Amino acid sequence: MNTRYVDFSQFNNVHIFIRDEDRESIVIMLNAPYFIKDTLGIGLYIVTLNRKSHQIIEGKWSLTEHHVEADTLKLEQLAQTFMKYKIPRLYIDTAGNVFIYLKDVETLSLVRFANEDELQKRSSESTWTKVKNTDNWYKLKK
Repeated sequence: MNTRYVDFSQFNNVHIFIRDEDRESIVIMLNAPYFIKDTLGIGLYIVTLNRKSHQIIEGKWSLTEHHVEADTLKLEQLAQTFMKYKIPRLYIDTAGNVFIYLKDVETLSLVRFANEDELQKRSSESTWTKVKNTDNWYKLKK
């Protein structure tokens, strides 16, 4: 998927990644505080999808069996949308910076900074190289 012009705003303050997969299903983990009323000790939301159709098989909380006031339907829809990107991990912080992991859930591949201020702030932590022919995508300089 060409992520150059993708609007990731529905994923603001969401960390989503593939936890496990087999021939029949894919397990997605979500940390999305915006969609949860009380985040005290509930852990991550786990969505199991059918590998081919991306239909929901199961949705549950990782650390509690108690009722959690949250928009679980929206969390499940985010998991389904995430699968369209065909990437193992996506994180959008509260500032709107987009972090994409292409190879595995540990290796940051691309970042789209929300604005120049965010780029400058993050440049004090790491050195970034602008990706050719893109508006605002960067990768870590090696």
